[in-house]
Amino acid sequence: MTVFAVITIARQVGGEYIFIKTEKAFTTAGKADGLIQQLKKQYVGLDGQPKSMKISTPQGDAICQCEVGGFELELVE
Repeated sequence: MTVFAVITIARQVGGEYIFIKTEKAFTTAGKADGLIQQLKKQYVGLDGQPKSMKISTPQGDAICQCEVGGFELELVE
């Protein structure tokens, strides 16, 4: 079975950290694309440039710029 996973990658502004968050996985590409578009609206400003966002991590807060994407993954049971 193929699943379509959505992930967010956050790059620290003025720093060296990169954070990866697994959002959700779907059995249809259309649902994954819907979530990707919804998240992109949060991460990109009206000018098309990435917004700086504060994210909380176990190591503390970080100011980051986020990108979202998806990929196919073969689920083996």
